[in-house]
Amino acid sequence: MVANAISKILGAVFKIPLTYILHEDGMAVFGVAFQVYIMFLTFIISGFPLAVSKSVSEALAKKNERLAHNTVRVSAVVLCIIGILGTAILYFGAEFFAFALKEEKAVFAIKCISPAVFLVAAETAYKSYYQGSSNMIPTAVSQVAEAFVKLAAGYFLAAALISGGAYMSAGGAILGVAAGELVASAMLVAMYMYERRKVSLYYESGERRQILKTVLSVAVPVLAAAVISNAMSLAETTIIRTGLLSAGLGEEKARYIYGAYTGYAMTVFNLPSGILATLGVSILPIISGATASGNAERAAKAALSGIRLTIYLALPCAVVMYLMPEEILGVLFRNTASANMLKASAPCIVLLCVTQITAAVMQASGRITEPIIFMFIGAAVKLFVSALLIKRPEFNIYGAVIAANVGYLVTVTINTSAVKKYLSLKYDIMSIIIKPAVSAAAMFAVMRLLKAPLADLPSIAGLACICAAGGAVYMCMLLLTGAVGKNEISKVL
Repeated sequence: MVANAISKILGAVFKIPLTYILHEDGMAVFGVAFQVYIMFLTFIISGFPLAVSKSVSEALAKKNERLAHNTVRVSAVVLCIIGILGTAILYFGAEFFAFALKEEKAVFAIKCISPAVFLVAAETAYKSYYQGSSNMIPTAVSQVAEAFVKLAAGYFLAAALISGGAYMSAGGAILGVAAGELVASAMLVAMYMYERRKVSLYYESGERRQILKTVLSVAVPVLAAAVISNAMSLAETTIIRTGLLSAGLGEEKARYIYGAYTGYAMTVFNLPSGILATLGVSILPIISGATASGNAERAAKAALSGIRLTIYLALPCAVVMYLMPEEILGVLFRNTASANMLKASAPCIVLLCVTQITAAVMQASGRITEPIIFMFIGAAVKLFVSALLIKRPEFNIYGAVIAANVGYLVTVTINTSAVKKYLSLKYDIMSIIIKPAVSAAAMFAVMRLLKAPLADLPSIAGLACICAAGGAVYMCMLLLTGAVGKNEISKVL
């Protein structure tokens, strides 16, 4: 989680000077190209990280290291083939994707990001091995290295191509993502090959086929979900872009608002969920291993710990973003145009983070299709509300924010009920909702009182002081209310 936090912060830092070069128009192109990349990447490899990690953790729970490594070997071959095909389709189909998203100026940027598809696919099997074996250090090291390279290479290439216009510069910036993935892939493969030399590997009769069958039995349903999710993501982008035009905004104004929303507000909004997503990765081998060995009690404890910790960490993030959106965006981007968008999105942070962890819990326990169905229901609600509100002038882009809150509320309600049923959990409402909510309310009150007296401080210093005070109050309240016990603190220390 620490490494993920560093990489996410570096990702935000990467966008800070980038916004000075690209401005809203260039950031809109960058956002569209990156969205196409993520959509396409998710489509072609989605399910494999979960499938490989789950298979590895189950094999290691049964003390079968050879099977764990053979799972990686078979998966790596399949993923490399898929990665090559994916890169070719994205590169040669750049015009199609750009025009489908109504941003024809993103063609060059989409072509620049296409090599990253193969690189991510190639590293997935090795990263999943380490995640399945509960060794997050190689993943953490490669992730931070990737973020540093992406930051340096992306900014350098964006500046070098600025003479060709904001759209060429956006292509250079996004090429830095591919450079970062190249470094990360090389590091993961090297570390894995060094470790694998300790194990004598061979295939038993029919083992390759059985491994492929096991991996695909998990990967295919998740891949189907990715198809649905990406189709809905594409539909959402189209709804937002066309909805803004229907709301009476001109093409340039619509691009400006969309660029502000995706390039500024959503960059900050996605930081907490991106960081906390690591909790789901971390508890996967624990729950999968416990389920494989028949230890239902251990699986339930891990699930409850993950959900509880997610809520505890997401709440203060929501408070800060709701109370201080102008300060955050001002410090990061020197641009507060999307402050109200970020403020309106703040409640959704908790809903999104809890949705992620509960989906991960279900999949780790062997319930692969259920979270997919629940995600589809929430996404359908989100699209419906978006289509209803964005085209109305009084809502425009805020229709997308409202829709996100409604969609994730539906999904998290279904997910938490399903987790309770499947793992026989008993939620302590006082511990996971009321006590942290009271602590967050105290944090909110203190930060709001301090905003006016500290307003004259330099923006960074003022933001840091107010957040530090609020965080200290939040931690103290968690202790005072008994949400966190002394024995838990001693374990951490």
